[in-house]
Amino acid sequence: MTGRKVAALVGTMVIALGIGSSANASGGDKAEFERILKQQYDAWYEEDGAKFAATFHKDADMVTFNGEHLSTRKGIAEGMQYYFDNYIPTSRLKLVDEHLRYARRDLVVIVRTTCIVETTDCRDGSLSRNTNVLSKRDGKWLQESFQNTRVEPLPPGVVPVPEPKGYTGSIEQIRQRQEDAWYEEDGVKFASTFSKDADLVTFNADHLRTRKGIAERMQFYFDNFIDTTRLETLGEHIRYVGRDLAVVVRTGCQLVPPSTECRPDSVSRNTNVLVKRDGKWTQESFQNTRYVPIP
Repeated sequence: MTGRKVAALVGTMVIALGIGSSANASGGDKAEFERILKQQYDAWYEEDGAKFAATFHKDADMVTFNGEHLSTRKGIAEGMQYYFDNYIPTSRLKLVDEHLRYARRDLVVIVRTTCIVETTDCRDGSLSRNTNVLSKRDGKWLQESFQNTRVEPLPPGVVPVPEPKGYTGSIEQIRQRQEDAWYEEDGVKFASTFSKDADLVTFNADHLRTRKGIAERMQFYFDNFIDTTRLETLGEHIRYVGRDLAVVVRTGCQLVPPSTECRPDSVSRNTNVLVKRDGKWTQESFQNTRYVPIP
């Protein structure tokens, strides 16, 4: 198979607010989500790492646009302040669109498209997509995880497939099934590890929605763009929130068989949010970002 080495696919972004699939957030929840978003955007403009991090739970995870993993509210505050002081020019964030979906009454997945504004328009090359997973603990909504990826569009296309049957298992079994599906270039098998209404944001920031949508676009890219490679896990950070919610941040790369060395420029970091139902885990959201170290 020929093609560019890509790990991802094209999805259509829509503005939608949802429960299960999509519906409106309740008035109280909507106000809280808007408050959290406004606080983040204000903190960005004010270059205030602590204020930015205050929108996260104490043990939260954040992966930046360059693939750096910031862990805990304190770590997010310190990491963001370093970025503000050394790399991020004074600017504002602009919301372009968003898709909101409740996975449970106390768990919401929001995929937003945003850009950086220095005057009145989006700065060239600043369009990005981020997955915000918020949970309600002790009656208060805060972010459990956040990951951002710069948008680099790829051609649209799908391979029609039947509705994939869902696969559930342990966290390790789900990871192994995804890695096997990648090597076998099997979009249906890859998508089976996700819930029926799941969200996936690829390394180039394409947003894939629903298990069927993930399967169709993954198969298109396996057939047309993705070279035969294996996925290699280099590191893993697992955090449990209660007994039935897990946030997994993994670092991985691609191997070109029979090589056992990471393919150049293939190291990436992804956030996997999993929910346990009836004793088995399934993925609610996934986002991948290429890792580009910053001093």
